[in-house]
Amino acid sequence: MNSFAQTQRSITIGYGPGYANSEIWKDLQAKLVIPTEIVSATAARRYNPALILLDHHLLREMDFPQWVEEFPEAIFLGTDSLNIDADLILGSTLPYKQTIKLLEMACYQWVLKSEKTERAKIRDTSFRYLNKLADISISLSAEDDLMTLLRKILTEGQNIACCDAASLFLINEINDHERELVFKLTQNDSMDFPFEEMRFPLDESSIAGYVAHTDGELNIPDAYQLSDTVPYRFNQSFDRKTGYRTKSIFAIPLTNKQKEVIGVLQFINRKKARSLKITDEKSALAYTLAFDSDINVLLQALASQAGIAIENTILQNDIKALFEGFVNASVAAIEQRDPTTSGHSFRVADLCVGLAESVSLSNLTRLRNSRFTDTEVRELRYAALLHDFGKVGVRESVLVKEKKLTAGSLESIQYRILLAKERLKTQSLCKQIAMLRNGGLDESRLAELDRQLAVDTNLLDEFYRTIVEANEPSMLKEDNREMLDRINAYRMESQDGDLSIITPEELDLLSIAKGSLSPTERKEIESHVVHTQNFLNHIPWTKEFSNVPTIAAAHHEKLDGTGYPYGMTESEIPLPSKIMTVCDIYDALTASDRPYKPAMKTERAIDILVEESKRGLIDSDLVQVFIDAKVFHVIDSKEYSTSQEFSSFSHHPCDVDLHDDSHGRHD
Repeated sequence: MNSFAQTQRSITIGYGPGYANSEIWKDLQAKLVIPTEIVSATAARRYNPALILLDHHLLREMDFPQWVEEFPEAIFLGTDSLNIDADLILGSTLPYKQTIKLLEMACYQWVLKSEKTERAKIRDTSFRYLNKLADISISLSAEDDLMTLLRKILTEGQNIACCDAASLFLINEINDHERELVFKLTQNDSMDFPFEEMRFPLDESSIAGYVAHTDGELNIPDAYQLSDTVPYRFNQSFDRKTGYRTKSIFAIPLTNKQKEVIGVLQFINRKKARSLKITDEKSALAYTLAFDSDINVLLQALASQAGIAIENTILQNDIKALFEGFVNASVAAIEQRDPTTSGHSFRVADLCVGLAESVSLSNLTRLRNSRFTDTEVRELRYAALLHDFGKVGVRESVLVKEKKLTAGSLESIQYRILLAKERLKTQSLCKQIAMLRNGGLDESRLAELDRQLAVDTNLLDEFYRTIVEANEPSMLKEDNREMLDRINAYRMESQDGDLSIITPEELDLLSIAKGSLSPTERKEIESHVVHTQNFLNHIPWTKEFSNVPTIAAAHHEKLDGTGYPYGMTESEIPLPSKIMTVCDIYDALTASDRPYKPAMKTERAIDILVEESKRGLIDSDLVQVFIDAKVFHVIDSKEYSTSQEFSSFSHHPCDVDLHDDSHGRHD
């Protein structure tokens, strides 16, 4: 008997009216049993007895299977005269003591059953919470925006603890010897209020400061009933200002992987139900509960996950900022070498982002499945920012070559012409001296010599004027081309050897049809793409940005295979590279920071993009989206270059194509 009594649990036995006069209830009352007569199922529902002793009266109201279905946690008893499959059958002829013993055994059986049920509930609850914590961990680890992460942490903590409010504090390192606590975020179910980030010294005078300083948690049943012996105090200013009443508080430190405290989580006013609102002291005292050990264990698990997630997010943000700084420094290095095109890389990057985002929204048939993720847009942006880095590998003499002839060549030609003139004068004088020696001066012959000297000298002057004009990077005139052939054929014989005005190399340069670059120099300018790819290949890109070198390397490729450096065709060129090609051409046409050509109006630049697409050189759908979405406006309101003064000439690699007659462009 005493096996049941040892459990120290009160149990209600509900019995039908047929057992109302039994003597056994008096003895059982002393053994933590509460006998209660139930005359109907309604009465049974009111008392919810652990044991139900059925009789004919109760079975007439509901048959036995219905009773079992209605009260699944109860133990059912009956006599052998009822003919039911109860948990325990009491024989109608059993002695009094044995009947009591059987009832005690039934009570003990219910205790075992209820304990088993409770254990199962605890196990199910624990499993549910473990799954919830696993889901939370996955959710937190996937978030890379710090404020979104902090809001998630507070929300999940409120869900777990069923609490009204939550706050989060982070530790900020001011220097090697000084730290401060930053009140970073708070949430409250019962009221809305303006939040402002605050900072205060990290010491033990506040609840959050004490937790951060001691690396220990605090479970406070009532924030207004703190002992005078503790060093911390509850700041009541928020409650006084809003009329809120803070009661129960659970504060726990946030630690990183190295077990260093990086912040504090503070949960406020655990409630009986999440839907309850706490608006004053009365509701706070009525609705709030203390934080218990079961809930606190879960909050500790959350804090452990949150601390690592916060550290990872801050570290990721630091790495992103570091990488952004590296990219911007790289672009700055490019522009320092070529300040005349300052802003080009940033403009192209902004245009590329705008076009990629517009492609994702486009309904054009071929682009309908082309949707760029945020990561892919960032990858394209990095490729665009760094697409011209390779021009650091182009020789300075080629990059800044303003005229067709190389530096010093025109001066050398001018010297040769002066020398030729002196030789002509010398030859004329020699002929005059020869006349004197051979019989005296012949005035007509002397005049002829002077006239011929003037003709020959004027021809050399005309040669020089032609060379100066042909040296300009504008279109080579046909008559200048013919004159260059005459200049190339010109020879002056002398004792020191024949003198020519220009060398074969100089003739080739002066014969450039348009622009100032020879085919070899153009190839060198074009090689900036290969230099860019080689440079970018040396960067240990993460998996999400691994295509940056490939994207940047293909921005001068054309759909028909006539581009460079690899002659890729439409199917081989990545879509992000096609986007960059459109944006790069547009900026090259409209840029106002080129000292060697005027900026083209937007309308004319768009016409050229359309012409290029019709010729099968660039993607027509991308051009259509560029126009329809007015992507070109994304750079209108931004300042990319701080100066319009240009101290020197410099070729921009992305402008080389614009000097090609075959493209039908007009600078």
